[in-house]
Amino acid sequence: MSPDPSRRARGGRARGGAAACALAVTLLGLAAAGPAGAAAIFPEVPVWARAGAWRDSSLVSPNRCVGSFRAPLAESLAARERVVTVRFMRDRRAEARPDFGGYRIYRMTNAPDSGQAVLIRRFSRNFGSELTWNFSVLDPTTMQYMCRGAVVHDSIVTFVDPDSNGAYRKVCRRPGTLNGPCQSPGDSIFILVPPPGPHDGFLTWYSITYERRNTTDPDYEDLFLPDTLDNFARCGTPGVRNTCPNLNHKLRNLADPVEPTRGPTRDLERVLVVPNPYRGNEVWDPPGQSELHFINLPARSTIRIYTVSGDLVRELQHDDPVRDFARWDLKNGAGQPVAAGIYVFRVEAGPFQFQNRFVVIR
Repeated sequence: MSPDPSRRARGGRARGGAAACALAVTLLGLAAAGPAGAAAIFPEVPVWARAGAWRDSSLVSPNRCVGSFRAPLAESLAARERVVTVRFMRDRRAEARPDFGGYRIYRMTNAPDSGQAVLIRRFSRNFGSELTWNFSVLDPTTMQYMCRGAVVHDSIVTFVDPDSNGAYRKVCRRPGTLNGPCQSPGDSIFILVPPPGPHDGFLTWYSITYERRNTTDPDYEDLFLPDTLDNFARCGTPGVRNTCPNLNHKLRNLADPVEPTRGPTRDLERVLVVPNPYRGNEVWDPPGQSELHFINLPARSTIRIYTVSGDLVRELQHDDPVRDFARWDLKNGAGQPVAAGIYVFRVEAGPFQFQNRFVVIR
């Protein structure tokens, strides 16, 4: 089992079920301290991720700014197939910078590898990206978040993957001619078309970075924040900022991994082995390890793995009201790696059972 995604938090992230409350307390401290208080955590972004779709009672004003946050709704994390909620706290000092261009959310699967990070959402203040920014704007003079001339409290950003990511596309409110223009001028709107959600049963990491404000070119890059601490000691050339490590990197503000899942199923005939066939050294395997999943399991079941001659290789107990899969490390009951070949698995849940085969290729 993976660690509880709410258990640990980098850079002062909230812990456990009190995540929203802890973030709110931190926010009040920053508001009282002003820019100097925010400097203590810059560029840290408190962030956490949980499987499920978050719901709360925030009021949304007509121009898309989030208004007064009252409280989470009962059972705020709604169980939904292949959905993860990421929540992070905005940084006032960062947003007051002239080179601040927004926030970026990256997704990494199987390992926290920045080289494999995929950009899935931008909350951008850059010209041409106005639709991606759907909350208040910081007043750098008062360091307050403002919406339609009023102070609002929307420091906590809630992102639901895949509901909140994807690309904005222009569509007609009422269909026009086939592949033709809309029926009348001004009849088109932009909609957010989300891609498929996170992979079912795979460890998934989310990270937050700052976007750089565009100057001459619309390059939409991560903001470069040189690590000049200790008198440029970490830089390639002392005194030269662009030779320093970047503090605003994809592994700095990283939430603990989550495992999106569709939830248990009662139909044993839907149980599958993935991947099948299993080939040694698959790209999703942790280094030096092997793993396959039994998916679409009921909440409680017993999985027995046999050779084709009927010898018992391993028995697995699955007891999880949330996840629909069980891992097997391709080792027998004595802890030894199994050989290549054809194997039979039998799933038993109460009086019901299901049997099928899978292949291991070394």
